[in-house]
Amino acid sequence: MEKSQLIIAVLFATAVLLLLAFFLLFFLVRYRTRSNQYISERENLQKEFEQILMQSQIEVQENTFAALSMELHDNIGQLLVSAKALIGVTQYNMPSPPETLNVAGETLGKAISELRSLSKLLDKEWLQQFDFIANLQAEVKRINAMQTLQVSFSHPEKLLLQPEEQIILFRIVQEAIQNSIKHSQAQQIDINVSHSVASLIVSIIDNGKGFEKDVMMSAGLGLKNMKHRTQLMGGTIEWKSSPGNGSAVMLKLPVKKSEQ
Repeated sequence: MEKSQLIIAVLFATAVLLLLAFFLLFFLVRYRTRSNQYISERENLQKEFEQILMQSQIEVQENTFAALSMELHDNIGQLLVSAKALIGVTQYNMPSPPETLNVAGETLGKAISELRSLSKLLDKEWLQQFDFIANLQAEVKRINAMQTLQVSFSHPEKLLLQPEEQIILFRIVQEAIQNSIKHSQAQQIDINVSHSVASLIVSIIDNGKGFEKDVMMSAGLGLKNMKHRTQLMGGTIEWKSSPGNGSAVMLKLPVKKSEQ
């Protein structure tokens, strides 16, 4: 009888221990799941916060640019046009206008043209129709005109990104180009843009002096800003460089189905 009771007690204790172990394992798994869920939610909130912050910054900039564009066009632009008209009247009424007056008229005409271009750049409607390819072509043309280095640019016919994304991408590529111009002593920069099935691939490669990777990352060169902007679009960015072998910036951005 005692032996039977002992066996029952052992079995009962074993069952209790197994039950406790089960509950302990259950709570550990549940805690782990909730912890992972909390971490995931916190990361999502951080990303959402950064996106909202970026959108707010863009909206503030757009409003500022719109006001500035109107001021340049309606006020300063009109004053310059009036001044040029007065110079034109003076030139017409003088039998032999001095060269300095002619130069002043030409300079003022160039200033008006530049001001109109700047006003267009600040216009919100222009920003909503921003074209990465057209603007980068203009940037490449401007750099090549300086004849200090040669920039090539290959691209598809159309970029499968929204205008606001194209603006951000343009700033990233612009930063990469400026790094090559200022720090790499390059003679050639090759920019290539292409599409894969669901991604946009961008590479900026120069033939400059190159850098040790650790030195390049610690030096800054606007790399954190470039990385942050890439992450805002859900993409990845990578730098490749070594002394004497030039530098390369590789970007990969997702393309949404609605954009295809």
